[in-house]
Amino acid sequence: MGSREVYIDLGANVGETIANFAEKNPEALIYGFEPNPTLAQNLRARFNDESVLIFEKAAWILDGVKRFYLGHDLSSTLIDGKRSMPDYPEFEISYEKFVLVETIDLSRWLLDTFTENVHITMKIDIEGSEYKLLQRMLDTDAIDLVKTIYCEFHYDRFPAISVETHERIKSQVAQRSDLKVWR
Repeated sequence: MGSREVYIDLGANVGETIANFAEKNPEALIYGFEPNPTLAQNLRARFNDESVLIFEKAAWILDGVKRFYLGHDLSSTLIDGKRSMPDYPEFEISYEKFVLVETIDLSRWLLDTFTENVHITMKIDIEGSEYKLLQRMLDTDAIDLVKTIYCEFHYDRFPAISVETHERIKSQVAQRSDLKVWR
């Protein structure tokens, strides 16, 4: 690829950040990853444009199939063990309710698809999966392809993710990309 502006939205949901980026960067090539089948279908209908590609896949560390636990549209996840949030019922997860979704090794995809002369901006809102994904990107050097990362971190919602792991990954990513903590 040449020096085209690229936006990658992991956890595209209803496409608000895609729409905002496309409005400000009309020549950009945009990739949205949304494993929720209903949301992916809605995104494809909303962005019926060859410069916006929607993948009905979960950004992950391996290609394959994985359980995708559903709650409200804002709360689906690949990760087991999300804390209950009674004050925010819209973020509750039902671990009995899931669909099987395709996963993509995002690091491999980045390395196979892009070169260093592309300017990639990435938004990550993948409900706890960001830690394994970012660690894999660090381990494979795929992180070096992404100039700016907007990431919503969820360590406080998943007991298996320690504050130490959160701080270590956040620090390592910030050393190699322009990391913006998004909340």
